[in-house]
Amino acid sequence: MPSAGTIDISVSADAEGVQVAVADKGIGIAPADQMRVFDRFFRAERPEMRSVPGYGLGLTIVKAIAEWHGGRVWLESELGKGSCFYFWLPRQAEGGRPA
Repeated sequence: MPSAGTIDISVSADAEGVQVAVADKGIGIAPADQMRVFDRFFRAERPEMRSVPGYGLGLTIVKAIAEWHGGRVWLESELGKGSCFYFWLPRQAEGGRPA
């Protein structure tokens, strides 16, 4: 796994909500793993991932928070080209409840 690289973050908003995209140009995620990447404790079984620390909880937590606020998460990824993770949250009405 590369020790340095760039991550691009973009934010867009409309009347319905706010979308955040976090993209890298890393190793990518295999199509078979993309369906499970938001599952609790999931870690890809690829040689390049063995040295990467973690418990497979980060994306699970992101998904839970987004869904708790009425939003959603998803990803687009291609092996060898990188990944882009998205989350979308609805705009809030007065009182902190989703509009």
